[in-house]
Amino acid sequence: MKYSLWNMMPYDYKYLVNYPNDLKNLSLLNSTNRDFIKEGLNKNSSRNALNINYWNYNLIIDSYSKEKNKDFEKSFINLFFLTKNNQSKNLDLKKYFISNYNLFSEKSKKIILDNY
Repeated sequence: MKYSLWNMMPYDYKYLVNYPNDLKNLSLLNSTNRDFIKEGLNKNSSRNALNINYWNYNLIIDSYSKEKNKDFEKSFINLFFLTKNNQSKNLDLKKYFISNYNLFSEKSKKIILDNY
């Protein structure tokens, strides 16, 4: 896939994961697949900065290696702020945060708790 082409296109992440590589069917258990998908998602991050589904997909991928990957916290915080008006999703994120409190850095904990 030519990422330079994707940089010029107005497509969001949904087109990237569905066509032409059909990335949505790659196994996330394989770290090479996760890295490949993440690379493609990062190319379109500015177009999808306010898309809840984009950050949710990022969070799912980042959760597989959250001990090594600090992008998990960024994805979580962005999703947390974007779901502020969606009570059910925001409640799910709050429950996840409380049950996995130790996985977050002090900086992220402060940001989340200040907006809790």
